[in-house]
Amino acid sequence: MLTGIRLKEKTRLFAPKMEALAHPHRLAILHILAYGEQPLHEIVANIDEAENLIGHHIKKLLVTGWVGKRTEGRETYYFLKERGFFELFRMLVETPFYRTTLTKQLR
Repeated sequence: MLTGIRLKEKTRLFAPKMEALAHPHRLAILHILAYGEQPLHEIVANIDEAENLIGHHIKKLLVTGWVGKRTEGRETYYFLKERGFFELFRMLVETPFYRTTLTKQLR
């Protein structure tokens, strides 16, 4: 179990990543991208909000490492980055809560 300074360091570094998820539009974007890579116009169509608003939320997810992007011609495609999810998983997997509760629920 992490305690003291090591715990503070780990949670301090991870807190901005978690804050980035604290918005319904950003969670909706993650849900859409969990089905695969999508161009911006598809994400906008699925959420039914203004493109500039969705672009703002995607930028927050890009900066915090939850989402990546690639450009093909004039189209930009967005996708989930594994590292952010792996870090969250790693933070939980080392705990008794994961071993006793979550593993039972995942079966």
